[in-house]
Amino acid sequence: MSKKKLAGIIVACTIAISAAIVVAIHSPLTKPDETVKPEYVAVSAYGFAAELFDPQLTALQRESLWGTYEGKQVRWINELEAVAAGEEQGVAWFRNPLDWKRTRVEATFDESQRADLAELREGGLVIYTGILAGFEEAEIRLRDCTIVSLALAPLWWNNEIDTSNKRILVGDEVLCLGPSTYKDATEYDLPKTTAMNRQTGELLWEGKEAKTILMGIDSHYIYTCWLTMNSLGIGGVLVHPTVEAVDKVSGQIVWTSSLPVIPLSLPWCREYLREILGREATLDDCLGFWTVVFVIDEITNKAESSLILLPYRLPLSELAFSYEGVIYRSACAIYGGVGRGCAALQAIDQETGRVLWMTTFQEKGMNDFSVVDGILYVSTDRGVGAFKL
Repeated sequence: MSKKKLAGIIVACTIAISAAIVVAIHSPLTKPDETVKPEYVAVSAYGFAAELFDPQLTALQRESLWGTYEGKQVRWINELEAVAAGEEQGVAWFRNPLDWKRTRVEATFDESQRADLAELREGGLVIYTGILAGFEEAEIRLRDCTIVSLALAPLWWNNEIDTSNKRILVGDEVLCLGPSTYKDATEYDLPKTTAMNRQTGELLWEGKEAKTILMGIDSHYIYTCWLTMNSLGIGGVLVHPTVEAVDKVSGQIVWTSSLPVIPLSLPWCREYLREILGREATLDDCLGFWTVVFVIDEITNKAESSLILLPYRLPLSELAFSYEGVIYRSACAIYGGVGRGCAALQAIDQETGRVLWMTTFQEKGMNDFSVVDGILYVSTDRGVGAFKL
């Protein structure tokens, strides 16, 4: 090959390489395929916050951990704190209801979510998806968020009556609330039994006697009892139970039954109940155990077959109702991360065990709840409400 031809080839190659470099520098970067869905990671808001903000992690370890999650999609349930809707996008701030640190989540939604954002209410729990975009101290940021399930909206809500530590009995027309133990009936300011219209939430009447214990309900009457006690002076008490049948609608006492006095040896009772309860028995345990036997027997003999008895209901921490393939249960054991108080209600798919939604009822939470005919009735420290499931 002649020197002239070789020089021409070298020049041509140089020009081609230079042109390729110029094109590469000035050509726009290839856009990522927006149709490719981000990887979904099945981590709860509580679990992620607990892992990411573990005080044992160094800043470098936290950044490394974040790198394994960044850009992935999550499906979370959070308590709404506030919403700010702009022209092109909206931002919602959430608190993690299961995290005792109350981790904050900043979620950005596009304009297509404007109508749903307007439906959100402060304090309600919302299920939504989003892509992990960033974090700061005790705050996580999500982008491209979509609302999956809005918070429950009440059919009615009545916060005008005292509901402190009261439990619910649901009849055919009347919703009845009242204390279920002697302790509940004597340690709270207004421990009176109340009755409400099941359809509207209107207060029908409030019991005249304090210290009454709600026992049962049938199609006509609400049954209550109250106890008179005298000390024996030798580690025991004399308990005198009285049972009353009250008209559900008017609140008028229809009949009263005074039961025989029950001598109760507290040391013997506590020893007896220790093995049954698996813990030290209290005075309230003893009173409840022995008087309920006599009182329920008296009520059962006079009530209708449709009688529903409150003492047979499970504790709130164990209470669950099933309706159309969904299990509704209280989240006492996990709310707040410390297992104290019941403030969250979960709806769980009966087949898969997946949490469909969860909602809270104020900070102090529930006293009791029932699911009857597709309606959720909830008693909280702030009031009582009905929700269509």
